[in-house]
Amino acid sequence: MRLILILILFAPALAAIDMKDVDRDTLRHVRLALLKDEVRKHFELRIGDFESLDQAVSADVKMGDAKRLVVLRLGHKAAAVLVEKTKQGDAAGAYCFMEVESRVELQARLDGEFVELRCRVTEDPLPERTRLLRLKDGKLQCCLTWTNAESKTWSTGRYERSTTRRFVKSDSELRIVEEVVYSLDGKPIDGGRSSAVTPLIDGDGGLTRGTRKDDAIPVTTHCAIARKLERDGLNDAALHHATLAGERADEEKLPKDDTRRLEAMALVARLEARLRRDDVVER
Repeated sequence: MRLILILILFAPALAAIDMKDVDRDTLRHVRLALLKDEVRKHFELRIGDFESLDQAVSADVKMGDAKRLVVLRLGHKAAAVLVEKTKQGDAAGAYCFMEVESRVELQARLDGEFVELRCRVTEDPLPERTRLLRLKDGKLQCCLTWTNAESKTWSTGRYERSTTRRFVKSDSELRIVEEVVYSLDGKPIDGGRSSAVTPLIDGDGGLTRGTRKDDAIPVTTHCAIARKLERDGLNDAALHHATLAGERADEEKLPKDDTRRLEAMALVARLEARLRRDDVVER
């Protein structure tokens, strides 16, 4: 009877961490991480109180003497802790704390030199945010944060813009590569693709973004897409491209009498007027 009462009293805590998702090595590393006073204080836990955590995940890394990194999460609080090899055995080493949005996933990158920690920003699958972890001067560091995937839709979901951003290293250069794809009814639209590269500058406080280089959709292509969408009755999506055409004309510093700028302005005016009329009719 006493055992039943104990199980009932402690059931919420025991159910907090999903043990099916935690392998034996990860669980051992979690216990090691919680031996650090700072880590326990971050979560307001006692030694060995790993059952109260919401999540624990780990990944193979190559960071100094560490071959494994474990991340603990309780609510929106998270701690990343390196597990190092010592003469006495495994021990918790460098660590860092951060606030996260939701459930986290880990992926080691570039031979384990970096680790990407990803989580959803809301309850929906997108947007998704990434935090980049590395070992810098003996300290575990969250050196960069970015939105790695997001989408936006128009015309009751028929038209979609999907954006992905990847962390890449080539020729000793770190960068974020962005790709944007527009789709109509699930199929990429002709000309509706752009890309951009942002170099990353290494510093003591982390990685900072350099000058972004765009391979943008031209003004004429934006206008062509806007006209096609207008013919299909997708006026809000068409207005989006017409507006981008005008912004691109500004960026390219096209003359006021340039035919491309004039076409973009005409499209914006016509589509805005049509959407206003539609809004009045609906009301």
